[in-house]
Amino acid sequence: MTTDAASYLGVLLVAISIALLLWHRKRVFDRTNRFGVEEFPTFWAKLASRIKDQTIKALALISLTVGTLVVAFHFEDSWGWLITLPIYLVLLFGLLGS
Repeated sequence: MTTDAASYLGVLLVAISIALLLWHRKRVFDRTNRFGVEEFPTFWAKLASRIKDQTIKALALISLTVGTLVVAFHFEDSWGWLITLPIYLVLLFGLLGS
């Protein structure tokens, strides 16, 4: 992957994760009544809604993590080491501890 494509991919993944998080919060807001309590017509609707919300949040977290790491590894020689250093330390101490 070229250098520009990696940067664009990382920024695109971060933007997608922000959009997913906003979509998740809007879904919760739309179900909330004026007293701040979420309302569902049935238990099954609540269960389906919660599963969908958790899936959206998981996709957002994965997208945010991958996008941040792609950009950090791409710019590791300038500022990306601030993000990758804790990852390297966790890997190092994880391998030494096992």
